[in-house]
Amino acid sequence: MALVDVDSWQTEFESCKRLSNTLLSQLNQRDGKQHLSAEYNRFTTAIQVGLRQHDRELQQLKFKLNEAEKNKILSAEELVQRKRLLDTLQTQRQNLQRKYTNTANKDRAALLENPSSSSAAVASGEDSDAAPIIDAHDIQTLKQQQISMLEEQNKGLDTLSQTLSRQRQLATQLGQEVEDQNDILDNLANTIERVETGVSIETRNIGLVNRRDSSTWGYWVIIFTLLVIIIVVAVL
Repeated sequence: MALVDVDSWQTEFESCKRLSNTLLSQLNQRDGKQHLSAEYNRFTTAIQVGLRQHDRELQQLKFKLNEAEKNKILSAEELVQRKRLLDTLQTQRQNLQRKYTNTANKDRAALLENPSSSSAAVASGEDSDAAPIIDAHDIQTLKQQQISMLEEQNKGLDTLSQTLSRQRQLATQLGQEVEDQNDILDNLANTIERVETGVSIETRNIGLVNRRDSSTWGYWVIIFTLLVIIIVVAVL
């Protein structure tokens, strides 16, 4: 019983495509939120994790396609088609990165403008109690702290992204296993159906033979009787 080969590349491509659409939707939703608000930051974190995961899935798709080309598993036409699909995903990834980077630059500019705006307010003659003076050293320290916090956050996001990527990979493998099992059951059902059909045909043939044997039994009795009569007559 042959098993149907499940195309995991196509399944993973569809998964990566859905992730790309989800990230674009999250970026658009984030643009409608107030900058640096809690909800805005929540979207930012989710987008950062999603972008890292998207990169891993793209690399996996590219690796599998290269292996298929090396081992000549696919036809030339199918290989060209999949390369075009992969190029489309990579273009979408570049657009996502461009949109994310533009917004991130605006966020950093807004963060850096806050301390300087306070110093400018003091220089313009405002009440010193309302806007305390922050010297350049303190500003530099704050910037360094922000950089350190971002680096730690990126490390955590990398770990989270790897975990999510493994979970998505397991889910994809599980889906393939389910499809394999369904194919096995379908093939088994077809085999059972063929066997039942064959048994039914043979049963009808046996019944037909039995009926034929029953109809010829009388002829054999007559022949045997005539043979006995001939022998008796010959003896007499």
